[in-house]
Amino acid sequence: MRSLAISAALATLLLLRPTLVQGAEPRPPPPPQPDGAVAFLVGAATVLAGFAAGGTLVAASGEDAAKNEAGWLIIESGFALAPLTSHAVVGEWWRGAAFASIPTATTLGSVPIFLARQDAIENGVIAQQEGLWWLFAGGLAGAVVGVVDATFAPGRALHLAPALGPHDAGLILGGAL
Repeated sequence: MRSLAISAALATLLLLRPTLVQGAEPRPPPPPQPDGAVAFLVGAATVLAGFAAGGTLVAASGEDAAKNEAGWLIIESGFALAPLTSHAVVGEWWRGAAFASIPTATTLGSVPIFLARQDAIENGVIAQQEGLWWLFAGGLAGAVVGVVDATFAPGRALHLAPALGPHDAGLILGGAL
């Protein structure tokens, strides 16, 4: 009975030890986890800002082909920035750059069409206008996929574990990408 009382007293002291030691500091709070909702909102706001700035320029330009071209490229640049800004919120800069590469490529793909004919938006041949719209749709789709990917970043984790068996050994990679 006496050994049980001593064991209980020692267990209590061990549990209370951090509060009994002079100068003991409380544990720091855990670092904040990235918020997927904030990443989504930042990415969506970036797309909408590109639409607002570029769309305003196109709407106010009338028949000015140079301003229409600039507005179109501003809209597409918003697509290219959205995956990067949304991934920056969750600290995944390289992944954001990878997802931004597709909308960036579609934006750069529009440039040769505008160099061939500056008024391609309104007066270009059908192939030029189709090309612009396909590039536009591809850039928008790439931006949406990138922003949605950043939204799920807090749940993403990779795990590497050893695997040992009677006749083999190795590593197992698992988790969500």
